[in-house]
Amino acid sequence: MEFYNRIAENTHLLNKSDNEILSYCIRNNKKISEMKVQQVADELYTSPASVIRFCKKLGFSGFSEFKAALKVELFQRQEETEEYHSTDFLKDVHKTIQLIQEETIDWLIERIHSSRRVEFYAAGSSRVVAAEFVKRLQIIGKPAFWYDDSSMMNISAKQIAKEDLVIVISVSGETSLVIAAANMAKSRGAAIVSVTDLGSNTLCDMADENIYVNSTFFVKSGIEIRSRLQMHLICEYIFFRYLECYGGYSSDGSA
Repeated sequence: MEFYNRIAENTHLLNKSDNEILSYCIRNNKKISEMKVQQVADELYTSPASVIRFCKKLGFSGFSEFKAALKVELFQRQEETEEYHSTDFLKDVHKTIQLIQEETIDWLIERIHSSRRVEFYAAGSSRVVAAEFVKRLQIIGKPAFWYDDSSMMNISAKQIAKEDLVIVISVSGETSLVIAAANMAKSRGAAIVSVTDLGSNTLCDMADENIYVNSTFFVKSGIEIRSRLQMHLICEYIFFRYLECYGGYSSDGSA
């Protein structure tokens, strides 16, 4: 938990380049713990000194301590996965809040406002999150639509333009029908935003911006079960931040 606490306490100190380093480290958390500072710098086309300054802004003495804290966090997370408790989803909510990068949220709400339309691609239980977000946007008059069927996703993606925004929601980030539609939309110039679990996955690697949640799963009778509460939380936060910036309450005051 210390790793996330330091991020939460010091995120306001990070500039755009620092946020790019942070996003890379989050996406590649398992690989980062085994990399040298020069390797990270090479991957990001920056200097080792910039990576070290980033680590110090987060309260670490340098890259070595940053890696050590990340390793501890990954180990603790693995233990939590092996033995799930009912209170773990509350910890997931807390970690998700700590992962919020305000610069990314600012970019997203501006894109929602300036986009011609907002399309959501999701499947399984994640479609409930997409449907609720779309309903919110439609109430305030923003053209928004969600799809959970591969055929409808493909039709949508083929009609996407560069003036549109696509938000893909998948806990694993590996939902094949969502990946296929997102790839098509990206090829047509649309901006892609992923909402996925923390870590490297196909959707976050292809997206223009990433929003992460922390989602522990447990297995019951051979079925993997994950909460979508964290995704609902982050989407609600984005929506109400949007209202703060651009208004849009309906005439009866509801949203």
